[in-house]
This record gives sequence, C-alpha cells and structure tokens, in this order.
Amino acid sequence: MNCFKIICSLSTFLIFIYSSYSQNSGYKETQLTQEGDNRYASYNKDGTKIIFESNRDGHWQIYTMNIGGDRQKRLIKTNSNDRRPTWHPYKDIVLFESDRTGQSEIYMYDLETRKTSVILLSLHGNKTHAQFAPNGVEYIFNLEDTSEDFDIYIAHSKGRKPRKIVDDAFVNRYPHYSPRGDNILYSSNKNNERETDVIYLYNYITLERSRLSYFKDHSFHPIWSFDGRNVAYAAVIKDEISEIYTMRNDGIGKKRITFNTTEDILPNWSPNNQNLLVTRKVGSNYQIVRVFLNHPLEQE
Repeated sequence: MNCFKIICSLSTFLIFIYSSYSQNSGYKETQLTQEGDNRYASYNKDGTKIIFESNRDGHWQIYTMNIGGDRQKRLIKTNSNDRRPTWHPYKDIVLFESDRTGQSEIYMYDLETRKTSVILLSLHGNKTHAQFAPNGVEYIFNLEDTSEDFDIYIAHSKGRKPRKIVDDAFVNRYPHYSPRGDNILYSSNKNNERETDVIYLYNYITLERSRLSYFKDHSFHPIWSFDGRNVAYAAVIKDEISEIYTMRNDGIGKKRITFNTTEDILPNWSPNNQNLLVTRKVGSNYQIVRVFLNHPLEQE
C-alpha cells in the first residue's frame, strides 16, 4: 500500500512537472507586424533587413523592414500579386513569384538598380517557392502541373536548362537548398497515402534520399540553418495546432520551439542561427514573429 502511494505521488509530481514545462517552455518573442496578413519572412545575408509578403494594401505585395519591425515599406508597386520573396545569397537581389502574365512566373528584383526582370522558362504551369542556390547562379522552384502534382526543378537564373529533380504524381513542395548546395529539403505526401506531409532530404548529386520526420505527423515548411547543422520546420503533432520544431540535419534531436494556442508556420533562420522568424495566426490574420532562441523562458 505504501509503495502504491509512493508511485501515485511520484506520478502526480511528474505530471505537474510536465504540465509546468508545457505551459512555460518556449522562447522570448516579439511580434513584428500588425496590419493585414504577413507571411514568408526571411533575413538578408547580413541579418540587417527582413523581407516578407503582405496583403495589407488589398493584394499580395513584397515589403521590407528592419529586424526590429520598424521602417516597413513596400518594395515593388504593381497591381498583380507578388509573393514568396527570398534573398540572393550574397547580393541585394530578391527572387519572387508573380501572376502578372496570368500564371505564376519567377521574377528578380535588384534593390540597387530598382529593376525587375522575369525569368522566362519553357514550362507550362505555375512556378512557385523559388530559392537561389548558394552559388547565386541557379535556383530551385516548384512547378505545379495540377493541384495534386507539384514537381521540383532546378534552373539557371537566366532561365536556361531547367531540369526536374523530383518527379512523381504527388505534392512535393517547399524545396530548400543546403548551405553547401548538394542537398535539398522538401515536404511530400508521396509515402503517406496523401494524408499528411513528411520531410525528405535528397542529395541530387549522389541521388541518395532519406526521410527526416515521422509518418504519423504532418511536417512541412522545412528550412536549413545557415550553418547547415539544423533544420527548422512546422508540424502538427497528434492533431494539435501547428507549432515550430527544430532537429539536426540527420533528423535526430527533434525539439519543440513554440507553445501556443494558434498556428505557427513558415520558420526562417537568422544568419547567426540565434533566432527564427515565424508566421503566426493572430486573430484572423497571420503576423511575423521573431523568436529568440538564445532566450529560453524557463531560464528567466
């Protein structure tokens, strides 16, 4: 009987510790945007400026702001939807997608010359989720053949030699280069009966493939840290709200970063790997939140 009481007391204590950890864990955060829907935030190469998309003016446009959230300004003024901006690895050039021609095409904007140019590709379908390779010459992107078929391509930044590297009849999205440029992260529903996404790693030089997240979870929006050691991603665990997690580049050491009652998606690392930009559902809109990984709340 005494042993039973001890076990019950110990169980109660462990439940208390777990509850306290779940409620109080996480990191110091700052909300950077307030107006409209704001998504797909990322740092420039120096970590001094953030680029993101916003529909605050009625349609999707590209904005920049300082890392503290001040000096938010529209970068390009058009009547089309300009979306999902990403930075060049070492120049002040932005890669983005726009529906100016009636379908989504990839464009470049030079912040120094203030000139926009389209990357013409002889491929039919919407081109989305573009990102420069570390060499700054090639880029990776999604081609949407149908709503149920997203393939992954690599092409020269001048539109030459597009080649398909992930080709199947499933949804393969959010491709992202490793810092060395040899591995690609992406999420896909190909091995999960199309029910949830799983994160995959593909070395398109050696053609080796590996899976980094669990089949039972819905894992998506993977992105490398700048040193290539870790991956941040969004995941829905046990049908809960989407939260942000990190793991090592081999899929080991998964760690939950955000603890909220609303959706967290689209993580992106700072160049020093010390904070994450996250897109969070705040009320009826999405806002950009900065999460300080070097300021865990349980240690304050």
